[in-house]
Amino acid sequence: MLHLRNFKLFLPVVKKYLRFQSSGRTDYYDECAKKQNVVIEHLPEREMVRLKGDDVIEFLQGLVTNDITQFQKNPNINSMYAMFLNKSGRVLYDTILYRTKDPDKVLIECDKNISNELRRHLRLHRVRRKLQIDPSHDEYKVWAVYDPDVDENEPEKQINELFYSKHVIVSADPRLRNLGKRIVARSDNEFSDLAKMYARLGHVVVTHPTTDWNYRDRRYTFGIAEGIWEMPPGKCFPLESNCDFLNGIDFHKGCYLGQELTARVYHTGVVRKRHMPVRFTVPPADAERKDVTSPIGAKVGTIIGATSNRALGLIRVERALHSRDLQVDSGRCYVVKPKWWPEEDADRVSIVKGS
Repeated sequence: MLHLRNFKLFLPVVKKYLRFQSSGRTDYYDECAKKQNVVIEHLPEREMVRLKGDDVIEFLQGLVTNDITQFQKNPNINSMYAMFLNKSGRVLYDTILYRTKDPDKVLIECDKNISNELRRHLRLHRVRRKLQIDPSHDEYKVWAVYDPDVDENEPEKQINELFYSKHVIVSADPRLRNLGKRIVARSDNEFSDLAKMYARLGHVVVTHPTTDWNYRDRRYTFGIAEGIWEMPPGKCFPLESNCDFLNGIDFHKGCYLGQELTARVYHTGVVRKRHMPVRFTVPPADAERKDVTSPIGAKVGTIIGATSNRALGLIRVERALHSRDLQVDSGRCYVVKPKWWPEEDADRVSIVKGS
């Protein structure tokens, strides 16, 4: 009885202590939960081209699919996705354009393997304009910054603070917010320098990409192509590459090289094939450039890029969405309709039945 009476006297003290400990641990875990995991990844396959001159905006306006005059009209726009097309309306180069503090200078991010061809293309159309067209691979590096915890069902956790200076441009990826940020930094900036920059935010934990999860995997998760391996020059159309869904085409800007066919296809609604995410349930040994087929052997599309369990395909939309049991060689897969595709265009992307 004595021990029980002493325990009853001591019980309020124990409860108070436990509440204090619980509160402290809760605050600790809440603080950890507030931390944003961020991956910073150098993209060595991307390269910069620099254009400078009084007519740079007017010049590019006649060559790219997007309305680059927005750089002059809207100071909040630091970058935009755009494609260069040939006269037949096929994709030559996928690019991201960057506004700089110099209104007469624009940086163009492109696949490093066609940097020379892009500069040659620009010089061909320069005519008598006084424009400097120079490579900048020794001056700038391109980096991707993204949150690995974000998937297609979750909005991106925004990093509100953007660093915009002479040496570093940080911009939201103009294609899709789930891709995170794009950094254009001077070539002497390394991972550690950018990590320190983000560490100043206080709520960010910076990590390296891994073999199981990196920028390429992230693009394939959302069904986004990039570069000449996935979009060979002169072989595909901008709408097949979802350029319209990725904020890369302005259908009201007026004429540009390749505009006529692009506008006609858009307004008639006939888009038979599009880039789409492909998921493997039984991964094949080598999926790239292999056909995706239905259970009866009908071709549904082609794999244009693949990792261990994710892939990107040029897919016949209507056929793929009517079959969950698809094959790539001996592997089994299924096609995912991206949730970021605009709902109002759901009918237009698959309007041609049996295509």
